[in-house]
Amino acid sequence: MEPEPGLLEVRRHGAVVTLVGEVDLNTSELLKSELALACASGDGAGDVVIDFSALTFIGSSGLHVLIETATALGERRLVLLGGGWAGYVVNLLDLTVRFPNIVVGR
Repeated sequence: MEPEPGLLEVRRHGAVVTLVGEVDLNTSELLKSELALACASGDGAGDVVIDFSALTFIGSSGLHVLIETATALGERRLVLLGGGWAGYVVNLLDLTVRFPNIVVGR
């Protein structure tokens, strides 16, 4: 079931966050709060994983959340799975070059 346009559904299990829908100015705070919980889950070590496979859009506010999260993680990795629109934008902007702890997987 697809969420309504402009909505974001977030499912979090520990340090794994699955996104369905769109990350824009209206939904980026939800993403930010869920990623903060994912970063602190468990022992606060290890990768934080975001599944982008059902994400249909990510705007600049969502990209800003990813950059903030990667910066806060320090040496820990932010692993982006599923490619799609979000993976394309992350690669287009060379975020994985500027933030080596951001990893785009499949």
